[in-house]
Amino acid sequence: MSVRIRKRNGAWWVFICYHGRRKAKKVGTREAAERVKREIEARLTLGDFQILAEKKSVTFTEYANRWLREHAETNCKPSTVASYRQLLRLYITPEFRAARINEVSRDQVKDFLSRLVGVGKLSRNTLRLILCTLRVIFNHAIDDGLVGQNPAARLGRFTKTERPKFQATALTRAEAESLLNAAKEICPEFYPLFLTALRAGLRRGEVVSLKWGDLQFGESDEDTNR
Repeated sequence: MSVRIRKRNGAWWVFICYHGRRKAKKVGTREAAERVKREIEARLTLGDFQILAEKKSVTFTEYANRWLREHAETNCKPSTVASYRQLLRLYITPEFRAARINEVSRDQVKDFLSRLVGVGKLSRNTLRLILCTLRVIFNHAIDDGLVGQNPAARLGRFTKTERPKFQATALTRAEAESLLNAAKEICPEFYPLFLTALRAGLRRGEVVSLKWGDLQFGESDEDTNR
């Protein structure tokens, strides 16, 4: 009989070997692992072999649906849950539908992401969300003792965006004055808009959504001096 503890991927595990039968269980901290080790040794000594019983493997689809019910729906915002469901339905589940959760390999995940990148129809943000969804599902599968490692971990290179060739820079004083002069001549009705954007350093979306209530002309909200 052998019951050992070991640290793997930042977490502590208990590894059991008894008459050729093997089992691994993630328990978290070293203190918890030491305590579980002692309990398992005592149970095996007394002839209690329930700890060695194999958990029934489930398909990826079965586990993903269970994860949605038991975790996402109770811990995430409705909009986040809806996003998870959409990503699973459109991209992830069709790929891993019938595969057992413990049989999905890192190579399969890499091949899946490579094909999505190769199609070129998805934005990098969508690819990032797909990868994040896979990663969080497998992390919970690790906690449930169904898989030993996350096949979707450390694959962020598939979702990296290229740096733009041109970086935005602030206008010089001369450029700002030239812009304001042109606005005053070509579209004087929008001159206050351009002036506000330059003086306050506002982006386009911030300028468009600006309301009178957002402006403060005095020293405080009560100061109405203009």
